Amino acid sequence: MLSNKFRVNGGLSETADAFDPQLPVGGIFGNDKPIPAGIELLDGGKAILRFNAPAAKSVVVHRGVSNGPVTELQKQPDGVWTAIMDSGGEKYTTLFYEVDGVYVLNPMSPIGWSHAHPINIIDFPQDGIDFYLLRDVPHGAVARDYYYSKTCGCFKSCLVYTPPGYNKGKGENLPALYLQHGYGENETSWVHLGKVNLIMDNLLAEGKAEPCIIVMNNGMVQTEQENGSRSWDALSIERLLLDDCIPYIESNYRTASDKWQRAMAGLSMGSMQTSVVTLSNPQMFGYAGIFSGFLGKLAGLGNAENSHFTAFDNKPKLFESYKLFFRCIGDSDQYIGQFNSETAMLKEKGLSPEQWKAYKEVIYSGGHDWNVWRPCVRDFLSLVFK
Repeated sequence: MLSNKFRVNGGLSETADAFDPQLPVGGIFGNDKPIPAGIELLDGGKAILRFNAPAAKSVVVHRGVSNGPVTELQKQPDGVWTAIMDSGGEKYTTLFYEVDGVYVLNPMSPIGWSHAHPINIIDFPQDGIDFYLLRDVPHGAVARDYYYSKTCGCFKSCLVYTPPGYNKGKGENLPALYLQHGYGENETSWVHLGKVNLIMDNLLAEGKAEPCIIVMNNGMVQTEQENGSRSWDALSIERLLLDDCIPYIESNYRTASDKWQRAMAGLSMGSMQTSVVTLSNPQMFGYAGIFSGFLGKLAGLGNAENSHFTAFDNKPKLFESYKLFFRCIGDSDQYIGQFNSETAMLKEKGLSPEQWKAYKEVIYSGGHDWNVWRPCVRDFLSLVFK
């Protein structure tokens, strides 16, 4: 059986819809038959998957993406479909359930927000890996704030992490990190999927990071059209941050307001946004984190012009503009080809890690998912604001 420190750890069970692990629940309309929890973690990196569907003819689950590897569940006499899934060395993965060919959520399994909709997820505990788990250390707080945005002409919301003791008055002129999610995610993803608040709590307890405020916005900035429809623009994050969010944060939190106390980082789409915003506004940010990173704009997410690349042509200004330019990716990431080509571009411009003191480049083991992004943000937080 799995040890209790993993079985009940909030770093594994806490998601967008619940903190405590899900319990079996009673039936509906007087039916006393309990519906079991959808996931039971086992030793050896395995888990039992369960889906209650007595009338179904088939239940399968795709792993990672909607057309990913298939696991077929087997129907049990009580109408609950089950299968044993092996982690395959992964700590985290998304699960896409299909019942009789129709994609559905498993209501008894952990739910997060990814792929632009609610999604089932599973976190396998890994021996010796606890940097994102809920540990017995002082904890910060995560609040949801609301502010009016001139950029979209509407109210926006962000999640704000403050370090331990902040709510009791500890900490003045704290640095701030503006942290962006990837395509199809939202402002909750870095907390509920990335566990950034727990990662930061643990780093602070170990003396490996500087206390800071972490601000998480929705990078898929929506605006309403005259006909009532809604559209979104990934590159609107620049104006949202500079004109709306940063002034709000610096007016409502005890945070510093100079570039050496301000950082931006993001994963995937958020890395592209970080590249565009920080390179275009070096007077605003002294640190940048490019996770599963894109320096150039992505096709379909804004025009193809990369005017922010002109920053790479003025090395004296670039060198004095950043104390940290952290760029990383997983070795099996599907976008590693673009990453490598942009690495070659930097080298041609004389901007390799050996030539540019602020530039750090790391290749992790893994793909384009939270198995890489959690270590990315851990390592970035251990370096920023120092």
